[in-house]
Amino acid sequence: MSFSEIIKQVVRGTDGAIGALVIGRDGIPVQEYLLDNEFDIQSMTVEYSALFKEIEKGSQASQMGYTKEVTVITERAMTMLRKLNDDYFFVLVLKPEGNFGKGRFLLRMSVPKLLKEF
Repeated sequence: MSFSEIIKQVVRGTDGAIGALVIGRDGIPVQEYLLDNEFDIQSMTVEYSALFKEIEKGSQASQMGYTKEVTVITERAMTMLRKLNDDYFFVLVLKPEGNFGKGRFLLRMSVPKLLKEF
């Protein structure tokens, strides 16, 4: 299964999904599937990937281990970033009323599939 098929499967399987992306550490999308262009998702992922790096530093400094996932919930969206490896993240963006639990589950379950594509 290709990157695009895996990403589409996660978005289509999650009620309220806006889109999903595989991004590099710099936040630039490698692959994306968006149902809605309501947000500037590329700018958001650049900022959130920087935030993820800072959270990861804090986790390691406090000897909690590596950060696997970060979720940011705002008034207009829920954004989950899941680390794939040292260079890439998988990002899922949902509407506030979206199915957070299902999205998080599908995000986590898709990581091994995406890693096979690298």
